[in-house]
Amino acid sequence: MRKILIFFGLLLCFCLSNAEAQIVVFDTVHDDITADTIVSTAKVTKHKREHSAKTATIMSACLPGLGQIYNGKWWKVPIVYAGLGGLGYLSYNNHYEYKSYLMAYEFKTGDLPEGTVMTEYATQLANRYQESQLQSYKESYRRDFELFTIITVVWYGVQIIDACVDGHLYSYDISDDLSFSIDPCFQFNGPQGNTIPPLSQVGLSFNLNF
Repeated sequence: MRKILIFFGLLLCFCLSNAEAQIVVFDTVHDDITADTIVSTAKVTKHKREHSAKTATIMSACLPGLGQIYNGKWWKVPIVYAGLGGLGYLSYNNHYEYKSYLMAYEFKTGDLPEGTVMTEYATQLANRYQESQLQSYKESYRRDFELFTIITVVWYGVQIIDACVDGHLYSYDISDDLSFSIDPCFQFNGPQGNTIPPLSQVGLSFNLNF
């Protein structure tokens, strides 16, 4: 009887110890899963909220001004389209003038291709100017057309670069302790001796505070 009680006592202790170990392991695994889930959720949330300079660049490349809107710089959109519209109009106008003067010049020199119908504006130019004048104006408008076309392309690239830079600086925090100022400076030096008159100096002072 005594041996049976000792056996059941040892068996009970073993069962309780095993149950406690299982509870500890279960709690540990549960805590690990909970921690990993929280960290993963935080990373996903942070990734969704992160402002991407690459996205702003691609958006401006696809549609001018779209990257500026993504960066929150709405006031730059009219500037972007005003530049593109103005430069595009100048490029188109110079191309139109070049084609008109070219047609008038070819008509004057007899090099106009067969079947080409003269426009009213080209006819007026041919009646108004000599061959040398038409040649000069034609070349001038051709150069202006090429120049404004290049400037239009450059302006398109500038707005892409602007969106990229604003995208990188979107989350950049400038401390209030850092400031830069330009102020007028006036300095008066008193007379030095009997023969040297007073000297006054006026300039600008540059102050950089950290």
